[in-house]
Amino acid sequence: MDTHLRPCHILVAGGGVAGLTLALALEKHNIPYTLLESYPNLIPKVGAGICLLPNGLRILDQLGCYEDLRGRVGANNVLEAVYVRDHHGTELHISDGWKERMEARWGYNGLWCDRSMLLETLYDHIIDKSKLLTGKKVERIRHLEDIVEITTTDGSKYTGDIVVGTDGVHSRVRQEMVQYAKELGVAEDYTDDDLISATYACLFGLSTSTPTLPRGLLGWNLGHDYSYITGTGPEDRTYWGLMIKLDRTYYGKEIPVLTEEDKERIIRKHWDDPITAEIHLSDLYKRSIHILASPLREIVLKKWFCGRMVVLGDAAHKMLPIIAQGGNQAFETVAAFTNELVSALCRPCIGVASSKTPLSLSELRSLFSTLQTQRMPRLSAMVEMAQNRQRMDVMATRELEEFVLNKFPAMMPGALVGRWDQGFPGAVSFRRLQMPERKKELPFDDERPTAQ
Repeated sequence: MDTHLRPCHILVAGGGVAGLTLALALEKHNIPYTLLESYPNLIPKVGAGICLLPNGLRILDQLGCYEDLRGRVGANNVLEAVYVRDHHGTELHISDGWKERMEARWGYNGLWCDRSMLLETLYDHIIDKSKLLTGKKVERIRHLEDIVEITTTDGSKYTGDIVVGTDGVHSRVRQEMVQYAKELGVAEDYTDDDLISATYACLFGLSTSTPTLPRGLLGWNLGHDYSYITGTGPEDRTYWGLMIKLDRTYYGKEIPVLTEEDKERIIRKHWDDPITAEIHLSDLYKRSIHILASPLREIVLKKWFCGRMVVLGDAAHKMLPIIAQGGNQAFETVAAFTNELVSALCRPCIGVASSKTPLSLSELRSLFSTLQTQRMPRLSAMVEMAQNRQRMDVMATRELEEFVLNKFPAMMPGALVGRWDQGFPGAVSFRRLQMPERKKELPFDDERPTAQ
């Protein structure tokens, strides 16, 4: 550990995208940690795809992963073509040249890859893999005098200064946090779990190569109460999502669980949906490797922490996938947390002779509160942006239908560039990791001289 940092051991619960990103970030900053993953393997053999954009790729670049990941994806599979099509599969807009356009404007391309490929890249860059423990499902979290203790379902116990829950939308750490808040008599601050909403559901599909779809694709298909997002990537993969509007908006525990029967019913209903003039959903289905059906939860929780526990990523904020920002925002939140943690560990303990004193509860509250204050406005804006775009793609009103079919195509590609110009510059990065120099027309806000 860096001799300039105060002592701190982090217990990371969850080894997904946010968890492995945090593990690598902590290792880069010489902060001790132990990662506990409930499943027996950190790298699943099957899973959906993920679309990474410049604000997320910049963080991976700081962690030393970007060139490796781009090499695995292949230079011909980065984002190159964009289309918008109507419910007949007819093109409303199609453009290419995005590889050069994105790199020139923001310094990075966009790319699709299997989630497992991203996880594998993060895993390979972690030097000390002995800190990554599998088959360790959190059962209980207890606050002791000056530390916090996790007990896993196999009876093992782990102690640390902070528990970070990167364990997804059904976060066990979040559940323990709410329970601890009840014990402290502050449960009213944690009631917004019941406000988690689901207006849409999605079939996330991963298929083998589909003829006539261009390499490096990011495409959107419009529909009445449904829409598609489609991408192509490495190993001749086609990534697709069928978003369907539910009969109403569900909240909290009433959000339905989609069964295999539900999945098959949705596929049969949309079997003949045209993706392009030549390709239908049936073609994607026949080539499918994996399909996951899930309601699409939306929330930015108002309180991410209690005591020595904090949640990050999907456990704290969840948005619709239509603008491809869920994973990229998880990267940003991990970077923001790491920045605040390192700042706190560099700060001397006031009134204590030794600078090696661990962080107090009041210092942790300040750290966590600063993190939330910094992230909430940007995350809320992303959630709203995704909602607005999804309403547009499902043509939720006649006005939106008229706009998206007749006016929006003429605004492309400028409308997409404008949205990304709005969304990328305010991104978070690691303050204490070197930022690789990449020429760009539009620097991120924290790269401008005034930010330094």
